[in-house]
Amino acid sequence: MSEQNKAVIRRLFEDHWNAKNEELVTEIFAPTVSLSTPDGMYTGLNGALSLLKSYATPFPDFHLAIEDLVAEGDKVVVRWMFTGTHSGPLAVEKRVKVPNCIAIYRIVGGKIGEGNMAWNKYELLRQLGVVA
Repeated sequence: MSEQNKAVIRRLFEDHWNAKNEELVTEIFAPTVSLSTPDGMYTGLNGALSLLKSYATPFPDFHLAIEDLVAEGDKVVVRWMFTGTHSGPLAVEKRVKVPNCIAIYRIVGGKIGEGNMAWNKYELLRQLGVVA
């Protein structure tokens, strides 16, 4: 079961987020998914899609590189690095790199039912020149 759950998270990162594939939301997330992030809470399939768009819009080339992936029971823990070039209203063409992002996902029936994510949002804003 652990390997199957890790495969769900690999698909989330590679096929949904890195490929910016919005159509996979219904395949990867449970309809009642709850995603807690430094940006706030995202719920349901619309929330999961909003999370993708909230980063794909200002960082169209963003990439999440999985650095650690551990699973036990219905939980999967992943540590990744976020890289991307900001082309939104805050800073034009600023390249950012945010290491040591982490999430704990709960897999229910082969889909993500819950995600608790943490990343250094301050570091992201610092690299964009928004904070000192």
